[in-house]
Amino acid sequence: MRLLSRLRTRPQEKRKPIGLALQGGGSWGAYTWGVLDVLLAGRTLVIAQLSGASAGAINAAIVASALARGSPTRARAELAAFWRRLASPSLPHDALAPLNAEHAWHRSFGWWLLTTGALSPYQANPLGINPLRSAIEAHVDIDAIRSPAAPRLFVTVTHVKTGLPRVISNEEMTVDALLASACLPQLFQAVEIDGEPYWDGGYLGNPALAPMIHSGASEDLLIVQLVPDGPDDAPRDAPSIHRRLNEIVFNSSLVAEIQGIATMRAMAQRAHARVPAVRLHRIGPPPRELLLQSSALDRSRIWLERLREAGRAAARRFMARHGGDVGVRETLDIAKVFSEPRAATPASEPEYDRSPA
Repeated sequence: MRLLSRLRTRPQEKRKPIGLALQGGGSWGAYTWGVLDVLLAGRTLVIAQLSGASAGAINAAIVASALARGSPTRARAELAAFWRRLASPSLPHDALAPLNAEHAWHRSFGWWLLTTGALSPYQANPLGINPLRSAIEAHVDIDAIRSPAAPRLFVTVTHVKTGLPRVISNEEMTVDALLASACLPQLFQAVEIDGEPYWDGGYLGNPALAPMIHSGASEDLLIVQLVPDGPDDAPRDAPSIHRRLNEIVFNSSLVAEIQGIATMRAMAQRAHARVPAVRLHRIGPPPRELLLQSSALDRSRIWLERLREAGRAAARRFMARHGGDVGVRETLDIAKVFSEPRAATPASEPEYDRSPA
């Protein structure tokens, strides 16, 4: 009875603040949905800030708007509703074509545009139809994001004319900003913000880490990476070469930022100077063999649920092995993953999880 009394009166353990940096990657964002589902259900972390691009920006905005209303449970429900709204029925693609014109366009014209560039979206999609708009409006509360109760949110977009990144935070957040962050220029017309055209933020900030470091909202940053680490061998066939080029492009900004953090630390150490406190962690990327089963354009329900379950499993492994390290030490081996050539096994998500505790 005394033990039970002490347990009842013991103060609840304080949750550790963390920032989430969410990569984009089309339907691969369903993997992040699974990761977020586990983190939001836990009782040891509190999400203090989020940064994202493309699908990562939309995932982040859904979470931020729900948390602004004080409900991790609602955030989980909104994420599930959003991704299931985007999902196509689990039928063969050929059977879907006569039933769903938008899906047929996505699978045929969309893929053709991505691989050949023969037509621009201004020719193939002259009305500027973007099916994401209604889905975002249904599951993201912009007013809640702009409220003082919301965690800090940073969404990256790419300015078409200058080729420079722009980071949009809570006060400036709009549905158009989220659409711009997920605007692949091969598929969609540029989205105008303040009269200027913007494309997918994944080109220049996938995701942006600097705004979270400068905000000071949390010293622990957890990267949910979707772009797979390098293959064992250099690609030789055309599809593999094209795929690897896209991976390098969409991962380059993250690599550059993390290498910059490592350089800043080394310079500060030599100068005996202080640097902003930041501890990096990582969940992902999904195993390459999983991502090769379909493309980032596939929206079939079976595919999205498969990615979600992979994300849930990865998040559970991270929390079991490194949950206690949050707030204490960094668990991402920057030198191994982002600096030194890897002649052996690529640093896939399972290998990262085997790093020493």
